[in-house]
Amino acid sequence: MRSGTDNTPICSQLSAGGGAAIVVVDFQALDDGPRLSQLLSEAAAGQRIYQVDPLAALSGDRLYAALPEMADESVAIFRSCESSKLTEQPVFVVSQCSAAGLSLQIADRLIGAGKVSAILVQPTWPDAEHITAQFADFQRKLGLGSLPCPDLGGDPWSWSAEMERSMREGLTGLATRLGLAAPPLAFAELLVSYRAWLAFLLACRNDLPAKAPCAALTVSVLTDEPDFVLPGTSPGECRITLLPPAERPNAMTRNLAKLVLEQVMN
Repeated sequence: MRSGTDNTPICSQLSAGGGAAIVVVDFQALDDGPRLSQLLSEAAAGQRIYQVDPLAALSGDRLYAALPEMADESVAIFRSCESSKLTEQPVFVVSQCSAAGLSLQIADRLIGAGKVSAILVQPTWPDAEHITAQFADFQRKLGLGSLPCPDLGGDPWSWSAEMERSMREGLTGLATRLGLAAPPLAFAELLVSYRAWLAFLLACRNDLPAKAPCAALTVSVLTDEPDFVLPGTSPGECRITLLPPAERPNAMTRNLAKLVLEQVMN
C-alpha cells in the first residue's frame, strides 16, 4: 500500500443506535450538495450509519489505491467499530453511481457476519471512455483548454501523478497569463478534488470486468433503467426498484434517502 501520513481514514461512523448498521459508500459532490450518508444519518433514527469516502482517502499524499485495497481498509475499520454487534443486527451496504463496485466488494467481505445486503442507487461501472471524458470536463472547468489525458495503461500511481502534474502546470500557465503570481487557493483545492476523483475512477476501471457478487449476498438496485442487469448476473437475479424521474440526474434528495430506507426496512 502506498500511502502517507496525512490521509483521512476511508471509513468513519456518523451515528450510533441499536438498529441495523448501514455502510454508505459515497463522496462529496462537486456542487457541495448533500451526501446520501448525511441524509440517511438524519433520517434513520436508531440506525448505525457509517460513511466510506474513497475520495477523502485519496486527497492526501496517497495518489492511488485499488478497489480491493480500499474494501479491505473499510471492512477493517467497520469491524473494529462493530465488534460483537456484527452478528446481532443486519448490515446494509449502500452506494450511488460509480461507488457500486467498491460497495459490492465491501459487502462480499462482510458475508458471514450476520445478514448482509447491498443497495445500489443508479449503479455505474466507469470505463476508460468515462475517465477520458471526465478529465476533459475538468480541464474545461479549470479554463485549461484541451490537455491530453495521460495514458491509462501502466502504473496507476504514475498515471495519477502525471495527471495532477499536467493540470497543475496548466493552472500555473493560466495564472501567468492573468498576471497572477500563483493560481488562486480555490483552484489548487479544486485540483486536489479532481485528482482524487479521477484516481478513484481509474481504480474502478482497473477492476473491470465487474464480477458477480457472492451468491449469499442480497442485492437491491434503485434505478431509472427498466432493463437494468447487474454485471456478471442474469436478469432477475437482483431486486429492481424503478426510481421516479429526477429534475437532476444523480441528485441527492431526502426523497431518495427515504426510498433507500424503505429498502432497509422491508
